Amino acid sequence: MRDSFLLAEQILKDGFIPNFIVAVWRGGTPVGIAVQELLQYAGIPTNHIAIRTSYYTGIGETKDSVRVHGLGYLIRELNHGDSLLIVDDVFDSGRSIDAIITALEQRTRRNMPGDVRVATPWYKPGKKQD
Repeated sequence: MRDSFLLAEQILKDGFIPNFIVAVWRGGTPVGIAVQELLQYAGIPTNHIAIRTSYYTGIGETKDSVRVHGLGYLIRELNHGDSLLIVDDVFDSGRSIDAIITALEQRTRRNMPGDVRVATPWYKPGKKQD
């Protein structure tokens, strides 16, 4: 949990004030809770929710396609003027985060927040690092 609170401190130092925090279920939810709690303590209220991703192979899909679940609330509530922070525990290949952002862009269209950032306390060495 210490690293999660350090991540939240870094977000504060960077001056980013998200309206929405999205934690990626499962590993990202404890991190998202810590980030949300520290921002709340600092006087920054946020709207927060967990979503999840899954990998599958379906008809006409490439192997290990990423599905995103639980976006309904965000699709209804997000606006272009909002700022969105996506929180996960580990940055690996980036495929899950890319799928989340792509799904949100497709479903929210003009309501996609203008400022979207991703925060993770850890990454897997040797994987994609942008």
